[in-house]
Amino acid sequence: MMFSYYPYAAAFASEPGTPIEVDGGLIGIALVVAPFVFVTIGLVSRNPDLGRGVLRAMGLLLLLGLGVGLAAPILGATAGFGVGGALTLKPPTGIPDVLRWRLVLTAIGVVYTFALLVFVTPAGVFTGGVVPLLLLGFADEFAAWRSSRAPVS
Repeated sequence: MMFSYYPYAAAFASEPGTPIEVDGGLIGIALVVAPFVFVTIGLVSRNPDLGRGVLRAMGLLLLLGLGVGLAAPILGATAGFGVGGALTLKPPTGIPDVLRWRLVLTAIGVVYTFALLVFVTPAGVFTGGVVPLLLLGFADEFAAWRSSRAPVS
């Protein structure tokens, strides 16, 4: 994901006090590499619905990247990779509400990245490239833990 995220983030980088000049070449690199991120997630998790999952993930990456990206492009990429990864990653069997927990933790990751961007900008840029897929793993583990602790009827 970092091979797609960091060129995208660098495309919007500028010196303080200067107008932002968007580098279209870096955005192109990011968009070319992004499908490979979702294909890799689907292949590693052995998702049987890989093709449809990758197409939905790319559509949401573009939609969230543009929609949320109007506020901050880095937040759009963070949200897009988180939601796209949540849809492409095969859900574990027998654990309810996995997708809900993945989306909740993705939203928490976007808020956390936003807070870091406001207060410690370099840390926010770095965190946006690491947190989305990391939190998907935490969401799966939390959902498994929670389902194991649920009372049996």
